[in-house]
Amino acid sequence: MKKRKKKWLGKGLVLVLLAAAVGAGFYLYTHKEEQESPLSENMRTEEVTRGTIRITTEGNGSIEAAEEFPVSADYTLKIDTVLAENGDVVQEGDVLATVDEDSVKEQISLLENSLSELNAAIGVADRSGSSSLTSPVSGRVKRIFAKEDDVLTDVVAEYGGVMELSADERLKVEFTPTKSIKLGDIVTVSFPGYEVEGTVLSEEDGVYTVTIPDDSDYMVDTEVTVTDEDDSVLGTGYLQSNHPYLVESAYGIVDEINVEIGEWADSGSTLLTRRNYSYNGDYLSLLDDRDELMQKLQELRALEDSCKLCAERGGIVSELMLQDGAVIAADAPMYRLISTDRFWLKTQIDELDIPGVREGQTAKIVFDAFDDEEYEGKVEKISALGENVGGVTKYTVTISVPGIEKLRTAMSATATIVIDEKDDVLLVPVDAVQTVDGQRCVTVVREDGQESVPVTLGLVNNTQAEVTEGLSEGDQVAVLGKSDFEIMMDMMQQSRSQFAGGDEQND
Repeated sequence: MKKRKKKWLGKGLVLVLLAAAVGAGFYLYTHKEEQESPLSENMRTEEVTRGTIRITTEGNGSIEAAEEFPVSADYTLKIDTVLAENGDVVQEGDVLATVDEDSVKEQISLLENSLSELNAAIGVADRSGSSSLTSPVSGRVKRIFAKEDDVLTDVVAEYGGVMELSADERLKVEFTPTKSIKLGDIVTVSFPGYEVEGTVLSEEDGVYTVTIPDDSDYMVDTEVTVTDEDDSVLGTGYLQSNHPYLVESAYGIVDEINVEIGEWADSGSTLLTRRNYSYNGDYLSLLDDRDELMQKLQELRALEDSCKLCAERGGIVSELMLQDGAVIAADAPMYRLISTDRFWLKTQIDELDIPGVREGQTAKIVFDAFDDEEYEGKVEKISALGENVGGVTKYTVTISVPGIEKLRTAMSATATIVIDEKDDVLLVPVDAVQTVDGQRCVTVVREDGQESVPVTLGLVNNTQAEVTEGLSEGDQVAVLGKSDFEIMMDMMQQSRSQFAGGDEQND
């Protein structure tokens, strides 16, 4: 009974000490402005300086492939021995597998037979071309894309054809009406020099199409106004071919254009003349097929000599489908190569910081596997889709990371991005700033004592605060070695230690 009494007396003493600690902390916090005595032992002074302050945000993530290249079999072959494994880092030309020589010979034989057939087809093909490009249909010329000395295949590649004809002798205008109309209504289509009657032909998603006869040299892309029978404007749009016909050409260089825009062209009439027309398109197509076949034969003959499948480029082997003794069919996937030239780091950034993140920004990256090194990446993409976890919304930011020899996929990393920055501003340690009655204050230390000075802050990070009003460069400010809260917690910890020691003695 006696021991228990002493034990409870010790606990009571600890409670008093804890209350005293809390009271002391509260007193320190609410009476900072009254401290005019010399600095206490837990405080020091630092000078107000000018410099740069940065606000950063951090995100964690793991490394992913930025580019992957699927590799398929060009021919049907039998695999002999697979030498590579998923995860291997290979260089261009490294051997991934060996192949059965007989299967290579079989493919060579098949291609040689195809080559013989192709040579025979080329031998009997009509080589002759024509100096004239004729109109395949009747219609009015609405656009001419080619001009003299143009290579016709280049024009077709860029515009889809060398000319555009109106194939059904009608033009159309698409517009969104300002008032109610219905299909079949008769309207007036007006444009400089013309007023033409048209018919409302169709509607899709609120956009109506009106057609007019293409019976004059009406120019496409002309802005028109559509009105109803009461001359009320229904809307505006641009004239287009209702069924445009793009005229193609497989060869030749333009010598002369024989028609003009707006002119009627009958089927079979000459649209243009050309030079370098020695061979027609079908003949040239056969020659292209032969070139492709010869290239495959060359590759197979080289494979027959080595019987080795080699990496087409450097990278990390993944999704390897090759197996010892298995037959791989033509066009079947064999493996994928992950490029080691560049990787993605996808990080999660807090919604409060995401407005400061922009594409093109530099990111400092530290990998968990070698955290004593820092690398540089670039923000490539910012997702607009947030994910709320535990009440906090975060957004995925994709950062490009240059290829590093020791970098591997799925490695963890932390990216730091500067979201705000100011140069040549007054700076104080963040520990020098205290809050008194809702006002930010800094204790300025002078020869004649201390003074609590109200300040206005700008940017604030973990170590520094920008002061926009209240201080001057060179001022000496008091900095707490420990915050008031930390001092109070130390006192409480000491009380806990005494409590534990008292229990042991009373036991």
